[in-house]
Formats: sequence, C-alpha cells, structure tokens
Amino acid sequence: MIKFFRKIRQKLLTENKFSKYLIYAVGEIILVMIGILLALQVNNWNEERKQLAYGQEILNELITEANKNISSFNWAIENLEKNIEGQETIFNVEDLKSLPSDSLWDLFSMANIDIKVSTNTFEKIKYQGLTRLSTNDSLNKKIIRYFDTGIVLFNKGIDFFWKRYEKRSDYLRNTNIVEYNSENIKGIDKVSEEMLKKGFFEFINLPKTKNIIDEIYFDAQSVLKRTKGIKKASIDLVKSIHQELSKTNSDIEPLPDFDKL
Repeated sequence: MIKFFRKIRQKLLTENKFSKYLIYAVGEIILVMIGILLALQVNNWNEERKQLAYGQEILNELITEANKNISSFNWAIENLEKNIEGQETIFNVEDLKSLPSDSLWDLFSMANIDIKVSTNTFEKIKYQGLTRLSTNDSLNKKIIRYFDTGIVLFNKGIDFFWKRYEKRSDYLRNTNIVEYNSENIKGIDKVSEEMLKKGFFEFINLPKTKNIIDEIYFDAQSVLKRTKGIKKASIDLVKSIHQELSKTNSDIEPLPDFDKL
C-alpha cells in the first residue's frame, strides 16, 4: 500500500502536476490522521472495556462487603431493641421498690453501639481513581452517594453516641454505690436487700443520674433509627448492583434473606 502511494506521488511530480500533487498530499495527511484517530479510539474502547470488566469485579466485592455490613446492622438492631425493651419494662413498673435490686440495674443497661462499617472496597475505588464501575451512570452515582454521604453521616453519628456512651460508663463505674455482695471475703457481713435498695434509690434520684437514664433510652432509640436507615440504604444498594450484574451474568447468585445475614 505504501509503495502504491509512493508511485502516485512520483508520477505526479514527474508530470509536473504540482497542484494535483498538493491536493493528493493533503488527502494523504488526512488519511494518516484518520488512521491515528481510529487507532486511538480503538485503544480507548479497549481501555474502557478493561475498566468496565474490572468494575464488575469491584461491584461483586461491594455486594460481599455490604452484606457483611448488613449482618452487623442486624446484630446491632437486635441488641438495641432488647435494650430498649428492657428499659421500657422497668419504666412501666408502678412501684420500683417492689422489684429486686438486681432487676433495677436494667435502667442502666446500655447496648454496645460500637458498630464497625467496612468501606475497604470503596477506599480501593477512590485510591485507583475509578469513576465508572458500570455503564449505568445512575448506579455509579448511587454508590458514590451511599459512601460519601450515607456512610459518612452514619459513622459520625456513631462516634457522637459512642462518646456519650463512654462518659456514662465512666460515671456509673466511678460512682460510689453498693451494687453487689462479695462471696469471697470471709468475716464481712453481706449487704442486706434493704440497704442495697436504699443506696440504689439515693443514686437514681441524683439529678445527673436521672439525666443518664433518659440519655441511655433516647440514645438507644436514635441509634436504632439510624441503624435501620443505613441497613435499608445498604439493601437498596445491593439490589441495584445485583440487578446491574444480572444483565451480563445469568448465573449470579440470588439475593439473600437480608434479615438473616
């Protein structure tokens, strides 16, 4: 092909047809440029195809990680609900003095809210500078929004409530109140139930203690609401990713029972 074009150029020059040669030269340059552009376009297509193929791997990783997070949310929700139920049971007792002393401590029962939300896969996406995991722009934006807004706000909320949790724990731990009888030290009389209750009611009638009881209850409700919200958002994201992957993979595993993860 190159020899063919060279012969044409030589013929035009020997026949002294400079104007035709000039037109031909311009045309040849245009053809070369078109060839270069086509090569670049093919290369871009190949790179995009590789990125989208890798994006499919990342989407599968996101589903796995989100399912683990949902399992953590299920655990947290169960504990928070039990915690709230225990407190409400005490709240509904008309005469607290009728309860045994060990039951009264349910007023201060605090569910563990140290909930760990894994974002390792998303951090990998950001580190590698991936902006498109699929050809579905709506899904790509949903993933970014879920991590950059939903998870960030949830983690900040958990940090806030965890600090309050630790302050309450310090207060309860450091307050002088008889709360148990030692079985190991001989020669020391056991504290009577009457004395235990007397010390307990003196303690719960302190203004700060009353606030602590309210905080425990309302913080548990707030964290429960937040956790249910982020669980719902996580399930919605998993379903969207699963639907996208189903377009190219008919053998994809079915969605799990999210409440049993």
